[in-house]
Amino acid sequence: MAPSFSGVWNISTQYQYASVWPFDLNFGSKALTAIGYDDTNSAYSNVVERFIFESAGNSTDFGDLSVARSELAGFGNDTRALFASGYTGSNSDVIDFMVYASAGNATDFGDLASAQRRNPFGAANNVRGVFGAGNSSSNIYYVTIASAGNTSDFGSPTEQKSHRSQGMVGSTTRGIYAGGSSLTNVIDYFTIASAGDSIDFGNLTATKYEISGMSSSTRGVFAGGRVDGADTNVIEYITIASAGNGTDFGDLLSSTGRGASGASSSTKGAIIGGGTGGGGSNVIQTITIASTGNASDFGDLSLEAVYGASASDAQAGVQNEADFAPAAIGLFGGGLGDGSPRYNTVIQYINIASTGNTVIFGDLSVGRDYMASGGFASSTRGVFAGGYTGSDSDVIDYVTFSTKGKATDFGNLTTARYGGTAFSNNTRGITGGGVVSGSGNSDVIEYVTIASAGNGTDFGDLSAGKWGIGGTASTTRGIFHGGITSTNVIEYVTIASAGNATDFGDSGATGYGAAGASSSTRGVFGGRNNEGTTNVIEYITIASTGNATDFGDLTVTKEFAPAVSSGTRAVWGSGSTSSNVMDYITIASTGNAQDFGDMEAYQQTAGSASNSHGGIS
Repeated sequence: MAPSFSGVWNISTQYQYASVWPFDLNFGSKALTAIGYDDTNSAYSNVVERFIFESAGNSTDFGDLSVARSELAGFGNDTRALFASGYTGSNSDVIDFMVYASAGNATDFGDLASAQRRNPFGAANNVRGVFGAGNSSSNIYYVTIASAGNTSDFGSPTEQKSHRSQGMVGSTTRGIYAGGSSLTNVIDYFTIASAGDSIDFGNLTATKYEISGMSSSTRGVFAGGRVDGADTNVIEYITIASAGNGTDFGDLLSSTGRGASGASSSTKGAIIGGGTGGGGSNVIQTITIASTGNASDFGDLSLEAVYGASASDAQAGVQNEADFAPAAIGLFGGGLGDGSPRYNTVIQYINIASTGNTVIFGDLSVGRDYMASGGFASSTRGVFAGGYTGSDSDVIDYVTFSTKGKATDFGNLTTARYGGTAFSNNTRGITGGGVVSGSGNSDVIEYVTIASAGNGTDFGDLSAGKWGIGGTASTTRGIFHGGITSTNVIEYVTIASAGNATDFGDSGATGYGAAGASSSTRGVFGGRNNEGTTNVIEYITIASTGNATDFGDLTVTKEFAPAVSSGTRAVWGSGSTSSNVMDYITIASTGNAQDFGDMEAYQQTAGSASNSHGGIS
């Protein structure tokens, strides 16, 4: 007989009787399930229920969707669950969200670009949710999960099918979906950070649809569905990082996997509800993702559910990185992508102090390229200004380095333009030059106070109108380097004092498209076009005027490559070449650049910002 726990217990005694302790439902790995079609009452349902992966048992009521519907998509990050699209008697464009930590009804998130149904897939990392390909003619869309708003276009599937796999399958970088009707065995994947069309991954063991999906950080699992008009209990798996075909995993308890939704913790998968024959089921089944084998009974839903959707706060792909936010963070935002849509919104980040690939940070408020190169930032806030969206942009938006998500409106430039440069100290950001369509190259310099959102204010003029300029700064002085029409002129301003630019010296060659970074004393400029793209790096001592000196070479030729700095190390991202390679140098010592890693999403002519550059004291 277990004790009453009314006395004082030591740790070892408590541990012996841990199995009879009540489980606190505020802890553990939470999954939310939108019932979809309530087969118990033959009606579309708005009911959302919750279960905890670590505590087998029945699900409990969590709240209601804003609209009762079936055939919807579920996805989310580690704090929010989103439920999108569906069927209410007609196709739905509704996106709802719920917060895992607080039971209650769903809140409006935004709308799809077009109403969808028929089980569009959903996948996500902890910043971006990607979903769609439900109707046979539908596209794929994305949202920034932390920021309510309407969808943006992401791309297209390899095949136009409906009734895709239900449940998030993927890692922090890659999303995967499979199957569909009319019948296909195709598995597709995409890079979450990089908008574009899906790519063929491999094939399921059979043509099937209405299957459920789940994953760990390394393995994706697809369960149940319908094959040749009959329900199937087959479970199969793939390795997320390696394209290939499905492999047998085991079997469901019964063929109740048709139209079931899937959810995952970091180690377990759940197959929730689903049809058997013509009806629904209230059964929740589980598997251990790392080991093959048959499903086990977990508990029950309160209703017989089919064509529902689920999301979990513990799915491996949606977890925040352990080292976020790094002390020296560099951001690369927007740019020209290598697919469609053409103008990127994505913001990626790196830990400047260590090598490695980029990780998604969030999205700009407006996708654009040729923003003011170099960017400007304080120790807390990064700002992106101007650019090109198919027309000149006057948009200024900002992010907070410590918080992932979508950029916030800051204000507007005095004139819409693209291809200028920017730099800052810790308080004032300056942007200069660029192209004003219909008016030619601009000589305008303007400034903002980084801590206070607002429009740009006139600062002074460059010596001539030009674009494709490199820029960088110390705490007191800002540098403009080169530009178009091709020039070798370097000029400077004193950041605290409005006025025209003053001659500094000359670059080693005429050119444009160099990107600048700095320590508190030295400015470096890497890559440019000098009758062809080059790998040249040169440097100046910011406090003393004079000509630039050769520093070394980048690992690849590039121009218009965004650059960031920690004050000791400079990193260049991908430029207007086909390479996604990042290079780095130690600013205080000359020499050739070394490989830093790769950009997850290719970003030609992107903007940049860092929280520890040489202009910050």
